[in-house]
Amino acid sequence: MRLKSFHGATLTDAMRAVREALGENAIIVATREDETGGVRVTAAIDEVQPSGRTKTIVAPPDGSEALEKIAEALTRHHVPSALAEKLMATATQFASDDPLLSLGAAIDTHFKFKSLADDAPLMLVGPSGAGKTLCTAKLATKATMAKRAATVISTDLDRAGGMEQLAAFTRLLKINLVEIEDWHALRDIVSIQKGNPVFIDTAGFNPFDAREREVSREYIAAVGDATLVLPAGLDAAEAIDLAHEFRSIGASRLLVTRLDTIRRIGSLLRLAFESRLPLSNYSASSKVTEPPQPLNPVVLARLILKVPGASAKTEEDRGERKSAL
Repeated sequence: MRLKSFHGATLTDAMRAVREALGENAIIVATREDETGGVRVTAAIDEVQPSGRTKTIVAPPDGSEALEKIAEALTRHHVPSALAEKLMATATQFASDDPLLSLGAAIDTHFKFKSLADDAPLMLVGPSGAGKTLCTAKLATKATMAKRAATVISTDLDRAGGMEQLAAFTRLLKINLVEIEDWHALRDIVSIQKGNPVFIDTAGFNPFDAREREVSREYIAAVGDATLVLPAGLDAAEAIDLAHEFRSIGASRLLVTRLDTIRRIGSLLRLAFESRLPLSNYSASSKVTEPPQPLNPVVLARLILKVPGASAKTEEDRGERKSAL
């Protein structure tokens, strides 16, 4: 991806300079009146595209520097052009010199968010290897550090090492670990847990398999709600199919793991937008002492606008953890 700014006495002159330097496939990122007179056009060319087509992200002719930064960030994260255009159009309506506020307002318009409930059993579901067990341990650790008597329940009895991994965490934290073999027992144990946090780790399953799908539906129905856990960096189309299947059997929100292992979140944005599954939290660490952080429009805007390679953890996140200690 090459990004360059061009100046001309008129828009026509500036556009001519763009075509001469970058060719006909140049992407117009932003155009605006230059402080010294004339018109300035920021353009980019993406020379390698998996689909063979360039993405078009255009800021309005009177676009501010904030809008240019948003357009550049959306291009850098490989946000699909149709979604990027929606975000740019909405951000333009919010006259702010702060790209974080403008992009956050646009994200709030086009995405859904649903936080994890503190007063209800939290069941984590998803395909094998998504990070459900580690997230369960993270959340239980957070509750324990807050001096809340947590209970951890696991239905993952068949996977080799699955129960042992969770048992090691719960022994260390002196947390009650309950093994469940069927959805009837799960419903009973959940019904008697009053006032204390309950975290339910489930076995990974294939939602496209009819038998596994029905079993999982029964487990989710026994609790009444579930949170889908998916790792960042999945192929967007595959992740969307998974999200639709899990949503149809009771998942009501999305928790994203391994956000620290990727540099572009365009596929995540497409997943959240097209599946219409609300975002709840993200995990950006393999440390059990660092719980999944809440996702909201401003946090997501920060993740998009950050410099490439920067940590997914925000300064605010780090400050909150320090104050908690």
